[in-house]
Amino acid sequence: MSSALFTSCLFSASLFTAGAFAAVPSNNNPNNSDYTGWSWSGHVDHITIDSQAAAEQFIEDSATAIGGAAEYYSSKTENTLVLGMNFLFYRDNAEFAQFIEDYWGDVDYTESDATAFMLFAEYGPKYRFGQDNMSFFTVRGGVSGMLYSERAISYCSDCYSEDIDIDGGLYGVLGIGQTLGSLDISLQFQQYFTGDLDHSLRLKISGAF
Repeated sequence: MSSALFTSCLFSASLFTAGAFAAVPSNNNPNNSDYTGWSWSGHVDHITIDSQAAAEQFIEDSATAIGGAAEYYSSKTENTLVLGMNFLFYRDNAEFAQFIEDYWGDVDYTESDATAFMLFAEYGPKYRFGQDNMSFFTVRGGVSGMLYSERAISYCSDCYSEDIDIDGGLYGVLGIGQTLGSLDISLQFQQYFTGDLDHSLRLKISGAF
């Protein structure tokens, strides 16, 4: 998939560039007038898939995802670079099952799972407001791509599998959040402009290191 290849290259190049910032001190204090650094985050997504694309692949038009990201921030520009990944869990309508034999020779009848692994990158400003600048609003543009998307037997190297042809794409992000001590908690909405995903709602928790 072209979007997956582009995102994979962008992700690798950005991680290489990140080495240049390894010596930059971190500071998550929003009251500091000059702070730069990296933060880690974890999130849970509710993703809506284009209904026609979902029907063609025999999955429901919504999925759950869990993931994480690294974010480089700077008070000098208010712009942030986010590099992340998602594990998607489709609601499958075309499960299959087969007998599998484990390492000890035991045989079991196992059903398939429908999952995907996505990489994404986002860039845009993060505006702080409110009392002591403890609230914030984010506006970003992003791109995502699937490294794999399939219906398969988990933890089986030679079992039958099927590709689920769902692509990521370009999207926009709007978010609002609150700083609570050393953590940021935010709610984000993503609207896709290309690909097979429609939109998603993300609950995100992040902290500096």
